[in-house]
Amino acid sequence: MISMMDKRLELAKNKKVELENKLEKVKGTPREEDFRLQVEKLEQLIEHLQKE
Repeated sequence: MISMMDKRLELAKNKKVELENKLEKVKGTPREEDFRLQVEKLEQLIEHLQKE
């Protein structure tokens, strides 16, 4: 059975991939920094979830 923590980790990883793809599309635009920050926050969340 998949625990709630595993599910959250999986969702965070999926969202990170999605944001990284969008980041590639907005490179060189003003929105690039916004997406970069979101990816960094997700990386921190993933790291936190993996420790729990």
